[in-house]
Amino acid sequence: MGIYTGDLNNLTPDEDVYLYDINSHLFTDYAHKQRLLRLPEGAAMQYDNSDLLPNFPDNTLISKTYYYYEDENNTASNKIIIETRVLIKTEGTWKIGNYKWNNDMTEATYTDDGSIVLVTYLNTEGITQNIDYEIPSNVDCITCHNIYDIIIPIGPKLRNMNFNPNNGTVNINQLQYFINKGLLEGVSNPSGISILPDWEDDNFDILEQGRAYIDINCAHCHQPGGYTPTGFLLDFRLEISFDDTGIYSRRGHEDRIQSNTAGYMMPKIGRTIVHSEGVEMLLEYLQAIEE
Repeated sequence: MGIYTGDLNNLTPDEDVYLYDINSHLFTDYAHKQRLLRLPEGAAMQYDNSDLLPNFPDNTLISKTYYYYEDENNTASNKIIIETRVLIKTEGTWKIGNYKWNNDMTEATYTDDGSIVLVTYLNTEGITQNIDYEIPSNVDCITCHNIYDIIIPIGPKLRNMNFNPNNGTVNINQLQYFINKGLLEGVSNPSGISILPDWEDDNFDILEQGRAYIDINCAHCHQPGGYTPTGFLLDFRLEISFDDTGIYSRRGHEDRIQSNTAGYMMPKIGRTIVHSEGVEMLLEYLQAIEE
């Protein structure tokens, strides 16, 4: 599909495919994620006076590739590439697909089916980690990327991209970079667009960190039209007033984010292990809202 050029295992974006990142990350068993965006020639994302998703032109492609380093202390070590998830917009509608990489990291093949991949790597402490990484099925992907039965992207909201990623490619504010490249129109600078707090950054207040984590990890399901049971009145979106989220009334259920029991754990899809750093911060956050 023209996402990569050269040897695929280098994950080198093709011409006119742009690397982007988000300020606060969704947890997926500690996997790294390479996020890429391709817009049709001569077209741009359109700002519509919202800090949420811009209007993407038809034939936009968004991809996210999940991988680990064999040695997390050495980013020059081999990558263990697991999957590439792709969203393509055609005739006003987003289509979703998933590609599973082979063991040699030389090709990725489309699949509708979920599967489990055993991943073994050294973490930053030099300890061997064994992860039964779960590649989602197409149904699983649609479960999260679905509001009122309409498939949408989740991550590339303008507020999520309104920061300097310092990734070696974009060394200024990311939205300003898009504006300068003619990839984002309708706004001349990002100063009027809000910023999603980085939940890992202690320079933010714990109340900001907690809401940011919940927004990026939970709100795609826990909002009106999302994948939650009828009558389960929670709205975890950052733009919603705290009093209207249901967070306070539902406190006491934090055991679900500390569980790995299928069907009970939260999130239900996207992880197989407990996110210990996220749980620690969320427990601090839940204590703070009591004060």
